[in-house]
Amino acid sequence: MHRALCNPGETPERNFRIRVELVCTCKTEQLVGDMLCFIHHEEEEQRRNLGPSLLQTVCTGSYLDVQKTACRFHQLVKACWLVLPHSRRWRLTMLPCDRSCKFKMARAEEEIIIEIMLGVQQGDSDIFMSSQASEALFTPSTTWTLSCAVAEAKFFERMARRAPDGSFHLRCLQLCARILVGTCFSEYTLKTVVMHLLNTTPLSGWHRTRFLLRLDDIMRYLRHCLEEKRLDHFFFGNEKIPEVVLPPALQRAEPFNLFQHLAQDPDAQAQAMREFTDMQDRLTRMLLCNPGEMPERNFRIRVELVCTCKTEQLVGDMLCFIHHEEEEQRRNLGPSLLQTVCTGSYLDVQKTACRFHQLVKACWLVLPHSRRWRLTMLPCDRSCKFKMARAEEEIIIEIMLGVQQGDSDIFMSSQASEALFTPSTTWTLSCAVAEAKFFERMARRAPDGSFHLRCLQLCARILVGTCFSEYTLKTVVMHLLNTTPLSGWHRTRFLLRLDDIMRYLRHCLEEKRLDHFFFGNEKIPEVVLPPALQRAEPFNLFQHLAQDPDAQAQAMREFTDMQDRLTRMLANDN
Repeated sequence: MHRALCNPGETPERNFRIRVELVCTCKTEQLVGDMLCFIHHEEEEQRRNLGPSLLQTVCTGSYLDVQKTACRFHQLVKACWLVLPHSRRWRLTMLPCDRSCKFKMARAEEEIIIEIMLGVQQGDSDIFMSSQASEALFTPSTTWTLSCAVAEAKFFERMARRAPDGSFHLRCLQLCARILVGTCFSEYTLKTVVMHLLNTTPLSGWHRTRFLLRLDDIMRYLRHCLEEKRLDHFFFGNEKIPEVVLPPALQRAEPFNLFQHLAQDPDAQAQAMREFTDMQDRLTRMLLCNPGEMPERNFRIRVELVCTCKTEQLVGDMLCFIHHEEEEQRRNLGPSLLQTVCTGSYLDVQKTACRFHQLVKACWLVLPHSRRWRLTMLPCDRSCKFKMARAEEEIIIEIMLGVQQGDSDIFMSSQASEALFTPSTTWTLSCAVAEAKFFERMARRAPDGSFHLRCLQLCARILVGTCFSEYTLKTVVMHLLNTTPLSGWHRTRFLLRLDDIMRYLRHCLEEKRLDHFFFGNEKIPEVVLPPALQRAEPFNLFQHLAQDPDAQAQAMREFTDMQDRLTRMLANDN
């Protein structure tokens, strides 16, 4: 196969046509048996089947055709599927797609959509000619685009292997990607900036303790590139990328400027600078844990030890928690428990999770399960996560930590807050226990054949790819369960209740208001809420829609798509 450039003046070596030539290898292949080469075998096949040759099937003229190749791959997947053991449990549906192989696998209530991009490797390098469409509005079917996806994956894998524990470079990338929505910047622009910085900044500098410094570096680098109207592609002309194999021509190439369009269009650069400023403001708001916007959602827990020696003398001659710690420290010359789990006077999530890890590991050795199961502690900043394995069986368990608020069902949880960066001394309000008790009560009181959980599960499936979270949907269902008689949730009224859920959500979107179920709600039997939470002003989960008309318009469009998706799902089930 030979490459031919398409329009090299605009995007050097980014778009290719692949010329296909078949060569007779009969003599060579006779070494492994009496068989015809690829060309003559094709001629024999064609004479027998009177069908087109493989060259005609996947090429247009002498050039490899993306759409024809994808179509051929579709046919092969469909034919091979019938002999696979999965075909007895899963139903395969081929989905229309011009430049890739896309299909859906479904069984019962489970559904997986898979898209396979096709690629032709450039020699022995990590660079491929991909079937993905180019940046042009129209991509001819014989055009293949240069893809560095494999090279990028190898680069990030190498960084992950070499990075110390607690490295936050991927978290920085994820955080910045969220502020790009609605701007002229692509995720690839951001990824390029991060790759340049990773290649020049020592990996020790990407530790979580320097998270804000690295974020500032990313934004400064991007601003400098915008001002200079130049951002070099990471792989073009870059010879300092260990473990990534690049074609020699790519290593020697002139660096390709991803901001070339800004250099040619002053208005586009001015617009990009304005959007960059908006991005910086958005990032600042996301990093702040602002109690005015998220009332009573984020907490710091102050720890104070009190001497209880006199009280504890009632149960024997023993020291209180403080003085017992002092005795231990004098003997072991190690840090006190307060130093182990706190930063200053505040309970530290990461330190507490680390301490819990140590206790689980120590206790495991004396448990009877340790003789049959192998325990592996898994890295996790704000929880205790571990794997239990034996033979071919494997269980992964994650324990979230929590501090109960008085005697209520509300906890301060170790789970990360909705802000993209959560300080280690920040604990977030969790209503998980209160929600579980609410649903347990409903399950006890609901008549046989109640379908309220089935409604929740079905609606959750149509949320994928939308701006709505599962918590939004759960809140809608809890409000309706609290106001609709439980007899109305029988399976015979399943469609009516689904309609109620969608109508309620539409009304909330139109009003730009969805009240949190527990804030200011005093009508929840059997669930114990702190008095301050019962008396609090209802917290609006759709506050961001009230502040941003564009976000509301987008949410309404996605809601319409959700309704259509639900209708199709119900029709297919019937």
